[in-house]
Amino acid sequence: MNKNTDLLYAFTDEFMNSLFLKTEKIRIHEPLPEQFDFGLRSMLGIRTPLTISDFTGISFDDTNKSIYYLQDEYSCSYILLPHDSEDLIILIGPYITEVPEIGDIRKMFRRQRVTNEQVISLLQYYGSLPCITDEGILYSYIEVLSHFVQGDEADIRKLNTAVTDPEFTPAVKQDPVKRMQTLEKKYQTEAALMERIAAGDEAGALKAFTRIGRLAFDNRSTDTIRSTQYYLSVLNTLCRKAAQRGNVHPYFLDEISRQMSVRILKTYDLKKLDHLADEMITDYCRLTSRHKVTGYSRTISDAVNYIYACIDQQDLSLDLVADELNVSKSYLSARFREETGMTMTAYIAKIRMDSAQELLKSTALPIQDIASLSGYDDAAYFTRLFKKKTGMSPREYRKKPEKKSSEQR
Repeated sequence: MNKNTDLLYAFTDEFMNSLFLKTEKIRIHEPLPEQFDFGLRSMLGIRTPLTISDFTGISFDDTNKSIYYLQDEYSCSYILLPHDSEDLIILIGPYITEVPEIGDIRKMFRRQRVTNEQVISLLQYYGSLPCITDEGILYSYIEVLSHFVQGDEADIRKLNTAVTDPEFTPAVKQDPVKRMQTLEKKYQTEAALMERIAAGDEAGALKAFTRIGRLAFDNRSTDTIRSTQYYLSVLNTLCRKAAQRGNVHPYFLDEISRQMSVRILKTYDLKKLDHLADEMITDYCRLTSRHKVTGYSRTISDAVNYIYACIDQQDLSLDLVADELNVSKSYLSARFREETGMTMTAYIAKIRMDSAQELLKSTALPIQDIASLSGYDDAAYFTRLFKKKTGMSPREYRKKPEKKSSEQR
């Protein structure tokens, strides 16, 4: 492969990654990796290893010359790209073009005789796949790429394909009594974890999570990457609802939930995914501790949330918040001090310092950038103020080891 082609493939990998699409090199005559479909067939009990030739309509005589757009019998779409190496292709996907509903799933998987539990797992599966509702930009990119790599007009083939006669093991229905007991324990353990997150109790939440492990979530085929991603997606939703109970504003919930979803979808290492569960619980607990507004009136809740959302604005002040909330400055000042026990000026200064400390510990950003993100336009002034408040410079604070609770695992 020449350097230009290698660069084009590397760029393609990044482009697909920006759309949350997985790309991998596949050897034509070797079995496909178990995770090529993110574990869908394994979930269904299909045990026979598959090769590209098992999909009807693909000819190896021209695979290295053709681009295939495939949609399999499970409505999962893939793209097969030619590669410079004769025995390799690039597999992109899976993705879907629309999220199926329960009725669609039952029709699609009628032959496999899926249980109600599997239908729920399949809903989670499709809900976690990248959904490309308009494939036009994807197709255009692939065609331009092919022109640059092959130097001529690409042979493009669109197929609705299926694996011929797959062997699968029908699902075994769980004993109803055991199922009821499992569900009871599941909801009890979920409630315990959510209570700790809603209280912002980081040590308690991690201790609860250690005790319950994956029991409180859908623990199906957890040895596969995709199944672990399902589990983390469920955990993300659970944590978000718990933080909502802790009266965290939707503005902050939406942001952390979105960021976590992106991290889950872009992580394909089981160890990193496992660590992500602890990080998620910790981050939601800290979010609840910082942003909960329990006991405040609606006006002061809105003021507090506005301060957090706009802490990087250098002109953030009582005047600005009062104007934004359309209340008088004197009323807001008196009410804010009455409910929080602090003047708004002191509160803003505290949140600026809290923000700076968190950024110093959680990022490698330069001091100048941290000062700016915390609402200070002068890094030297920020450094002097930070040292006055904490007794150490920002760099010294960053190097200081964090104290870890013995309750944490």
